Amino acid sequence: MKSLKLILLSSALLLSFNGCNQKNSPFSSLSLPKLSVPALDLSNLKLDRSLPTVQGIKTRSSLSEVTIEWEPVRKPFVAGYRIFRKNREGKYTLIKIINDPYAAHYTDKNINQRVQNSYLISLYTKDGRVSVPTKFYIKPNVKPLKPVKFARINSGLPNRIQLLWKYSDDPRVSGYIIERYNPIIRKWEQIAKVDKRLSVEYIDRDVKPGITYKYRIIAITDYGVKSPPSNILTGSSKPLPPPVTGIMATTNLPRKVELIWKPSPIEDVDYYKVYASEFVDGLFTFIAKTRATHYVDKFDGDGEIRFYKVTVVDKDGLESTQQIKPVKGQTLGHLRRPIVISARIINNAVELKWQSNDPRTVSYIIYKEYWDKFRIKRKKIVNFKKTTFIDPKIKPDISYTYYIVAVDKYGIQSKKSRAINVKIEGLKKKKSWFF
Repeated sequence: MKSLKLILLSSALLLSFNGCNQKNSPFSSLSLPKLSVPALDLSNLKLDRSLPTVQGIKTRSSLSEVTIEWEPVRKPFVAGYRIFRKNREGKYTLIKIINDPYAAHYTDKNINQRVQNSYLISLYTKDGRVSVPTKFYIKPNVKPLKPVKFARINSGLPNRIQLLWKYSDDPRVSGYIIERYNPIIRKWEQIAKVDKRLSVEYIDRDVKPGITYKYRIIAITDYGVKSPPSNILTGSSKPLPPPVTGIMATTNLPRKVELIWKPSPIEDVDYYKVYASEFVDGLFTFIAKTRATHYVDKFDGDGEIRFYKVTVVDKDGLESTQQIKPVKGQTLGHLRRPIVISARIINNAVELKWQSNDPRTVSYIIYKEYWDKFRIKRKKIVNFKKTTFIDPKIKPDISYTYYIVAVDKYGIQSKKSRAINVKIEGLKKKKSWFF
């Protein structure tokens, strides 16, 4: 009978631990005490020097892993173990909590074990105590990665810098990391990763012309283990061509501006680019390119003003900077209009006199207008060389209007002079009108 009771009690306990809660179970009506394990605050453990320390530590290591073994402390008060690793700043940081007193093994993915090779291990108890930690060191028993050798840099390339190196003979190497020094934050930054061990070239295209950059190359394994960096490589891309100098623009040519400048001193000139703006501080837009050291900008009007800048472009497409101060060009402007001196009628003819108001004047145009019955008639006399004009073709009782226009050797005209009005009254003519 006693054996039967023991069997029934054991079965009930087994079903209770397995989460059995079926209504049809013959043990569902048994009332058993519930087991409760209080949560342990691992952040507030208290050091107890009377506790046993962890002993029998053995280690093995590879390039990327460290295996730690110890003898479990088989005491009922032990709850588990805590493992610390020394960081780059020389302080120990917690890397693992093992919540099993029977555990005796841990593998650390430590890819920097050449620097971080010191560990601590201690046990902690169920009531919140911790033992004095046991310190141990890892002696890597594998050959470390060697730094990349025979690295060199190719400077002077357009918009790029080329890095070359000898591939690593170590078959554990799976690729390379390229780092570039950032002078602003004063740190090395990874800018690229070359995936294959036999790949020995990288071209940095994220560079500015003429700026010096520093690089270093690091071999890396599939598990993230890095070699020491290579020697620092210093180089720069091809600089921009120097700005164009000696730019001059004309201000005295009819309906055009001629630009000239000094030839660029670089040997691989491809062409020059001309930029123009209507304002000295305006937006300069590209208007032409030429392989000569001069350019003619043509206009439809007189007295046009435009500002210019010129750049040079080399065979690699690198363009120099624009000048800070542009050069001003201007087409020949209008002539100043003539000054009328007098207008009078002499011997049944109109006599007009004027004087030149511009030294560029070489001839005049005379315009004549009058009403003939119901319409206006207009006449034009061109290439008149004198400053006195006599018009005998007049009729009584008709008003005549004259204009004088000055013309230079290029055909550029002045504005019309003020109107000269002469009225013929019957057969009797006034001798003179003064203005």
